[in-house]
Amino acid sequence: MRFDFFVVPGYYRNKVLIPNVLFESGYFPWYADSAKGHYVYRYELEWKDQVYVDVDYQVMRNNTVICLIRCVNRTKLPQNLSLNLMGSMNYPEIWPKNKVAASSAGSWINAVDYRDLKFASPHPKDNLVTDGLMRGETRSADFIGGSALTKRFCELAGNQVSYKIPGGMKKGFITLVYLAGEQSVSRLSGPGLLEKEIVLRGTGKLSTLEVPFDSKGTSSLVLRSLAGDGLELNGIFFSGRSGQMPALEDNQKIAAPEVSADAAKRQLILKYRDASGYYGISWDKALFKIREIRNDELDVFFRKMVHNHVDSILRGNNLGHFENVFIRPLELPAESELNLRCLVTYGKDPNQVRQTIDSLDLFKSALMDSAASGSYLSSGQPYAFSQKLLRAALAENIVYPIYTQRNYIRHFTPGKWWNSLYTWDSGFIALGLNETDLNSALECINAYTTPSGSQSAFIHHGSPVPVQVYALLDALNKTQSKAAAQYFYPRLKRYYAFLSGSMGSSTTRKLSSNILKTWDYFYNSGGWDDYPAQVAVHEQKLESSVTPVITTAQCIRFAKILRMMARATGNRADLPLYDKDIRTFSASLQQYAWNPESGYFSYLRHDQSGKPEGPLRYSDGNDYNMGLDGAYPLMAGICDSAQQSILLAKIFSPRHMWTPSGLGVVDQSAPYFRKDGYWNGSVWMPHQWFMWKTMLDLGRPDLAMQIASTGLEVFKKETDNSYYTFEHYLAQNGRGAGWHQFSGLSTPLLSWYNACYKQGTITTGFEILLQESTFKEDFSGYEGELIFDESTPAHSRSIMVCLNPSKRYHAFFNGKELRLVQPYPGLLYVTLPGANKSGKIIIRTKT
Repeated sequence: MRFDFFVVPGYYRNKVLIPNVLFESGYFPWYADSAKGHYVYRYELEWKDQVYVDVDYQVMRNNTVICLIRCVNRTKLPQNLSLNLMGSMNYPEIWPKNKVAASSAGSWINAVDYRDLKFASPHPKDNLVTDGLMRGETRSADFIGGSALTKRFCELAGNQVSYKIPGGMKKGFITLVYLAGEQSVSRLSGPGLLEKEIVLRGTGKLSTLEVPFDSKGTSSLVLRSLAGDGLELNGIFFSGRSGQMPALEDNQKIAAPEVSADAAKRQLILKYRDASGYYGISWDKALFKIREIRNDELDVFFRKMVHNHVDSILRGNNLGHFENVFIRPLELPAESELNLRCLVTYGKDPNQVRQTIDSLDLFKSALMDSAASGSYLSSGQPYAFSQKLLRAALAENIVYPIYTQRNYIRHFTPGKWWNSLYTWDSGFIALGLNETDLNSALECINAYTTPSGSQSAFIHHGSPVPVQVYALLDALNKTQSKAAAQYFYPRLKRYYAFLSGSMGSSTTRKLSSNILKTWDYFYNSGGWDDYPAQVAVHEQKLESSVTPVITTAQCIRFAKILRMMARATGNRADLPLYDKDIRTFSASLQQYAWNPESGYFSYLRHDQSGKPEGPLRYSDGNDYNMGLDGAYPLMAGICDSAQQSILLAKIFSPRHMWTPSGLGVVDQSAPYFRKDGYWNGSVWMPHQWFMWKTMLDLGRPDLAMQIASTGLEVFKKETDNSYYTFEHYLAQNGRGAGWHQFSGLSTPLLSWYNACYKQGTITTGFEILLQESTFKEDFSGYEGELIFDESTPAHSRSIMVCLNPSKRYHAFFNGKELRLVQPYPGLLYVTLPGANKSGKIIIRTKT
């Protein structure tokens, strides 16, 4: 469960500003420093910065937060404001209607807490269950515990599930709890334990059936499907004697807390039935009224009730509850401001809470420093404000609870509209966190990778682009952490094995061309929802026979990165596996997908036997893959010099993929290019990040800077103007669109800013792993040990290094001087020799 505390400011007896996270509502994530536990939100009562309220939270302990509410009037008129301190408890999306009573004399096992589950007919998702659910798990509030075994289990004969018999029971009774449609019939057997076939008849609601069992010395109960109409098995209740059915209790949500109020001390203590512990709120001296709001939403109801300043209970639909401290009026003369503090705390018992809220005055002196950390070049100052807002959106886009792997987790999300898992978005979130909060970045990567023995190869929802491996490479290059490399290598190896078609139920490599497709897992191959060729595949129902390019290209680069990690972690026995896949996938793309007519790699059609037939074409005969998918082998490092020249010309040509706002994903000369598309005709940051890194691998830091500087400028102009951190940008005029407080796929901007302007930053492409990396204390020099991607033919690569701008530098690799360009004071482009031999780089000042 989640306890929310928030502030609703407004004009006294006039409009209120309710900070709804699900649409634009006039509040903005303003500042965040996770290391300091410091978070600020701005509420714009009168745009732009004329009358506003900054709510500044400082985490003092794990269970206590001090809040400074700063009310500002920059107008020539006096203003009368009000503040509403709000507390509410939020239940999970699925809250079971019933639960097994603690008094029940037996043992309850949910049906998805099995020892083993085997389906007679395999399914592509058996080893990649969406959202990290258990194999066969279905979720509903109708089920005890919220989970049950899917209807699929009882529909076909031969499916089998086993459970550990609790407490060493030898014999007794089991009660099956299940949900099945009216008049439906399903049959189970229990080989060796149950006397006879079990017939389960449906009633349309949760039903039970008691059956005797004798373990005969085994520790497992095995249930085997004998086929039928299908049912959802909720669980099994083990008991010692007949008639000890599980006693069910009503589990209705209770939104309202028990309230202990001390108006003289300006204190509230709240106790919610279904949440352990107590919550306390205290606030500064001011005129106030304690109220409760009995409604499930505030956006309409509270606005309608704003003129009711008499009642202590604002009665609505009784489906939700908000405890409200109504502070009013706050009189602000012209050109003035007023500060008010409050405290929020949690404790296991009311005395602990009371002791903390009695100490409000002691917490008031908490230092709240909003200065940016790190040493930045003065030339980056124009971008500092927009970067601050993006860092705030990233840190404050956390949601709870999200259900996965039989647990509830806190989770970074692209934006709070998405209370769910997103694999490729969260990879980019981890990349952004690499620039702001490395511990959280590693936790984010960890949330999507799984250990050996896990049912799912990785945690999957959405586009299966393996951004986690790039985020980890980036984190390793920042930390050189051998422990992180050792921990994550086997997890990423599992991820790769499934994506490349060599693990469990994976169906990605089913065609003889050895070009991969992931349509069995999600409609979107690369995150680009309305990418024309992808849309055509689904409209024409070609999922079984047409392959994109990006999945195979990503797997090639994935294998190359794992190959470097295998060398660094002592897993050299894995190198032949990666080498074989790299050769196979590279040859397949070159042999079957390259289309010299269009100058792109094509979506590939296959015949009924799985043999390649040629490119997927648009209705007028044009290649359907004139776009970034067709250029992704460039990122994989498998193009010859002629292909490289052709694709670079396509990417950076204003006639093709380069727009006034940066790199698009569809060639503007293609007949299916649209200006009004979501991805088709818009500019997004994530694929630009892949191409930015690729340009460094290709020794073109000038093109890398073109991508980065354009993105920073487009984002700056929009965010400075609107305070929004949008999803994407219209290609021609650069105005933002999509989700307004987005952080997921927009985090490359944080990488670009630090790479270009933060002293003490080194940036590589995908083909370098830093074994050691050290800056001088004043950032006037650098030394590092580099490992190169040996699976890519030796060639010149570039790195970007941001150093002290007051110095001039020269660079050496293994004792030989390197070519170095300094586009502006502090930033260096360094070109490395065209070899794959590891070595030491030294950058020092010129005397």
